[in-house]
Amino acid sequence: MLKIFKDRNFFIFWFGEMTSVVGDHISLLAFPWLVLQMTGSALMTGLVFAVQGIPRALLMLAGGALVDRTSPRLIMILSNAARLVMVLGLAYMITNDLVNITNVFVIAFFFGVADAFFYPASTSILPSIVPRTMLKEGNAVLQITLHLGMTAGPVLAGLIIAGELSSLSHEPIAQSLVGVGDAYEKDREGLARAFFVDAITFALSLISLFFVKTRPLGGEPSTGREQQSLYQEVKVAVQWVNSIPAVRLGFIGMAIIHFLFMPVIYVGLPVLAKSRFVDGAYVYGLELAAYGTGALLGAALSGLLPSPSDRKLIPLMFTVFIYSGSTLGLIVWYEPYWWAMLLFFFAGIFDSYMFVHFNTWIQRTCPEQLLGRVMSILMFMSVGLVPVGNAMIGFALDWNLSATLVGCSVVIVLLCAKIALDPRARQVQPMKAVSQ
Repeated sequence: MLKIFKDRNFFIFWFGEMTSVVGDHISLLAFPWLVLQMTGSALMTGLVFAVQGIPRALLMLAGGALVDRTSPRLIMILSNAARLVMVLGLAYMITNDLVNITNVFVIAFFFGVADAFFYPASTSILPSIVPRTMLKEGNAVLQITLHLGMTAGPVLAGLIIAGELSSLSHEPIAQSLVGVGDAYEKDREGLARAFFVDAITFALSLISLFFVKTRPLGGEPSTGREQQSLYQEVKVAVQWVNSIPAVRLGFIGMAIIHFLFMPVIYVGLPVLAKSRFVDGAYVYGLELAAYGTGALLGAALSGLLPSPSDRKLIPLMFTVFIYSGSTLGLIVWYEPYWWAMLLFFFAGIFDSYMFVHFNTWIQRTCPEQLLGRVMSILMFMSVGLVPVGNAMIGFALDWNLSATLVGCSVVIVLLCAKIALDPRARQVQPMKAVSQ
């Protein structure tokens, strides 16, 4: 797996992705914590994520078509530059005490616009950088990088925001004499530092992309494609996804997981940590870091161990997701932070191992000239649906925190079990031909 680093072009791309991923996971903790400290509301936290996700969801399919028409590298450069400006602006406003919830909503909206083009580009660029025979190794390395950021970023963000590491971080609120008090003012300087660091990582990633060389995907465009509308181009990709039963079920399953699991992780867990511990940001960071550490190990194993057969991939993946879904209910049953860390560590191993093989399978199976659009469909059904889940989970969390976590856990377990047992999950051949 490590031999892929001998490719200088891949190494430059990997370096940029590594710095960007660390920054992404700093802001992934800092952003919801900013909203939560400003408003004290899980509902508002979920709604801000929804505002970010609505344009991302609406524009993501068009973003995939644009990637296929231009190049993933160009789209990544433009979207990274836009996000750099926005993060830097938010850091400036927090530093000078100019930020308010309206500013945050506006920045979240335009950040979502940039994301709509970045996600399909970033998930379809690898085949233009490495040979098809190295896709599994490349995906494994990028997944390892993602989870290195997931491990280091939240812990670093928690330390940056808190400004120091206190023994009170791990104590339940009832055992501490320290009052919560002026929550936003307490963390304002730390939040500004976190977003400034995120801006630096975006800048490094942007610079590295200028030195990355890519090859065109899919050869010459199909005859008559230049006369097709974006809608028609996306429709062709939808037909391809729908033509293979296992791919269709995999995409539907990803939508379920991201609709119910991810909103609980990024909206529910910080609320749970804030209600149980004095320094909730740091404890929340530890929980995310535990998942990231496990995912790091899972990604490494995916690059070293043989791939599951195509017919077994989807049933195995959703059998694994049954465990991941169960963790949301198990952390309600037992409160200590180390228990949540242990559960998320193993969930990270299983999830990451399967994600690498699923992405590699899609990149290997999908015609190259459809790849940007197909990956945009996958991103729409996963990342694109998260904002809707955020809004719904935010309402539910304000109603009853524990019941929401347990309810999401039960639904995920049942739906994943249904997909894992579905005979169509083993059907990997197209049912009909698709024009490209």
